[in-house]
Amino acid sequence: MLNKIGKYIRRLHRYLTPFFVIVTVLYMFVVQSPILYKLQRIMMLTMAVTGTFLFIQIYYNKYRNKKRRALNEKPSTKI
Repeated sequence: MLNKIGKYIRRLHRYLTPFFVIVTVLYMFVVQSPILYKLQRIMMLTMAVTGTFLFIQIYYNKYRNKKRRALNEKPSTKI
């Protein structure tokens, strides 16, 4: 379930990044309007949340794979 959600969050994060960079550059160097400032803050929050999810998903998958391997291992029968 988490990987299915992660697929869409990864796409969202990937496609929002260029818009975020453009808005940030416009706000910093061209026009310092309050609308761009609010848009930049909303996009920054969105990028932070999706980025955190993608970061945590790596460790969640490692944990899940380790747990799955432990269940699938057969006990060794050494004599």
